[in-house]
Amino acid sequence: MKVRLLFIVIFSALALYFTGCLEQKDVLEVSTHPGAWMDEDSPDFHGNAILRESFSLEGCQSCHGEDNRGGTSQVSCFSSACHSIFPHPDGWADSLSANFHEGFIAEELSWQLSACQACHGLDYSGDGFAVKNCRACHTQPEGPEACNTCHGSNVNPAPPVDLENNTETSAAGVGAHQNHLVDSTWSTVYQANTCENCHRLPDSYAAEGHIDNTPHPEVIFNQFASDSLLAPPVWNDEDLTCNNVYCHGGFQFRREDSQNSWGFADSVITGNNPTMLWTGVGVGQAFCGTCHDLPPAGHIAAATCETCHGRVVDANFNIIDKSLHINGQIELF
Repeated sequence: MKVRLLFIVIFSALALYFTGCLEQKDVLEVSTHPGAWMDEDSPDFHGNAILRESFSLEGCQSCHGEDNRGGTSQVSCFSSACHSIFPHPDGWADSLSANFHEGFIAEELSWQLSACQACHGLDYSGDGFAVKNCRACHTQPEGPEACNTCHGSNVNPAPPVDLENNTETSAAGVGAHQNHLVDSTWSTVYQANTCENCHRLPDSYAAEGHIDNTPHPEVIFNQFASDSLLAPPVWNDEDLTCNNVYCHGGFQFRREDSQNSWGFADSVITGNNPTMLWTGVGVGQAFCGTCHDLPPAGHIAAATCETCHGRVVDANFNIIDKSLHINGQIELF
């Protein structure tokens, strides 16, 4: 009897024990990453952890898979725009490689470098991590935001090369840029104004209107290029031509406004105002007599220019002081 009672007690105790083990318990969820793992401003941001090497890409792959697209976690690192091209492929920093980062930044990011700053820091110096320092190659003060990072060369920021890596003047992005900046045949004045004659210079790389979705750069003539009494200068995107530009003979001087009316054979002196073809470099658009007749229409008859304009030109029509030619002034005696 006692044995039977002892057996019942033991059996009941075991039943209660196993019943307790079989009860459904709430699973204690433990976060894999710190709470601020995705916060770029937090010291716990995962990018900082990788830079400090307290966490590794291999560590990411242990859960997110070798390609970082899910793995056992079923969470892809590429679901965020931040990782659209990270980890970087082989050849990312090799200018001879098909994977060179310039192509991706141009085609996929439309030159928006803010995506680079997420990991490389606001000044692209890698936030103290030399291996991530973009300025190791981009050595100019502006770093990757220097003008000639995207267009131009070490000579000046004007093409070539253009944004599509063209170098020939027959390309619209190249055209006569260098002829307006370094060719000093006729004047040094318009060169001093550089890009501002035809473009509105941005205050910074990220300035509004600098990098946008328009299919071509905006041509906005400044006062120097517009310094005439003709219609405002006009740029034609389809024909790649410009008209009414002061620098190319788009001028008109009225005798009634002049203190030297004796020099007028008509009520106005005008330039030829030719239609200038942007890509027509070297096809006869820039020789003496193209922009205005010799002398200009409406001017009194003269065999040479040097009699009245001797500081500017010699008897053989050679410009002897380029700072006085195409400078917005009429230089006499």
